Amino acid sequence: MLNKILKFFNRIGKETGFDKGTNYFKTYLDFIRKEDLYPAIYTIDGPSSSPEIIINGKKYLTFSSNNYLGLAGDYRIKQAVIKGIEKYGVGSGSTRLLSGTLDVQVEFEKKLAQFLDCEDSITFSSGFLANVGVIRMLADPFPYFTLFNEKPGIIISDALNHASIIDGVRLASAERTVYKHSDMGELERILKASRQKRKLILTDGVFSMDGDLAKLKEIAELAKIYNALIMVDDAHGTGILGAKGAGTAHHLGVAKNIDLAMGSFTKAFGSIGGFVVANKSITDYLRITARSYIFSDPIIPAIVVGLIEALKIVENGDHLRQQVLTNAEYLRSNLKKLGFTVLGQESTIVPLFIGSEEKAIKFYSALVDNNILAPCIRRPAVPEGKERIRFSLMATHTREQVDILLNVSSDIGKKFNLI
Repeated sequence: MLNKILKFFNRIGKETGFDKGTNYFKTYLDFIRKEDLYPAIYTIDGPSSSPEIIINGKKYLTFSSNNYLGLAGDYRIKQAVIKGIEKYGVGSGSTRLLSGTLDVQVEFEKKLAQFLDCEDSITFSSGFLANVGVIRMLADPFPYFTLFNEKPGIIISDALNHASIIDGVRLASAERTVYKHSDMGELERILKASRQKRKLILTDGVFSMDGDLAKLKEIAELAKIYNALIMVDDAHGTGILGAKGAGTAHHLGVAKNIDLAMGSFTKAFGSIGGFVVANKSITDYLRITARSYIFSDPIIPAIVVGLIEALKIVENGDHLRQQVLTNAEYLRSNLKKLGFTVLGQESTIVPLFIGSEEKAIKFYSALVDNNILAPCIRRPAVPEGKERIRFSLMATHTREQVDILLNVSSDIGKKFNLI
């Protein structure tokens, strides 16, 4: 594949040059489309909140949604948002440090902190913006003046962390280093060798492409020994794992040892926005330093009204959590029985490992031909050779629907000699 790419660009480069305006972008797109590498992007007719969606008038089963508890279309939440629009309109009118801090946002942040058993919370208009704004401020010096003649710290990040963490790290002036995925030996070697006073360990709680859990117990032990902060991106764990859905750290019994937990409302809550929970000193510090908080409008207030209702449902949603995790384990175990290589554990994410970009694309296309939608995960989300089909389960999937997926996957796997 690499030789093919180089030959193509050498030829096209001589013909068009790469510095002539839009030719540069078109050249890459031409190659990607020629090699059938450009992803298919389907337009959903109407809502996509249930396991059955409509594309071009045709019904599909979707296993590509992050709407884990099925709350994106919940009637109670929709009614709350409608009432929120009637009271607050469709926007906050300003950023949080100006006139954009509304009573409903403060109310929700208090309820969220209580739910996650932390002193305080701070919300952002997306989970991506939460990571991009927060990470650098935990390891870089105070941005406006210095009281301690301090130097940047060090950020130590798991190799499989989410793209938003990677981008957040890149913005920092602190030293940056990566440890092999869940390799506690390498993490300790880095911590032991570092001479910075401020150390920050970054990890996903549930890894979004592999569906496995971080080794938070071991990480917490190392952080205590080497005096490091821990920040966990728990976008895929919040609302799903732990007592009342309080997240991965609660599930693993180490919540009190985690300094910051970040999450997204686009998964279990079925909505939009992101958050960080921590002690009040940290959250107040972030309110005046995190640029994505200071210079970006907050979550739409009417949506916040809906999130308050969603929080009530999540807190009392043990039956929903049990159902989605049962669905995921049923799919995971039966794919293994069929002979597939399946990644992940204890989460709503079930990655079917393929290991070939060509076969992964063909598998994905065959699923679509059978009216099933599930993403083909490849570059840039995973390295070449690590391609997979990632199934995401919802509480609203029926056993019959999961069985349809299993039967179709079995036929496709035999066709492409995967099982």
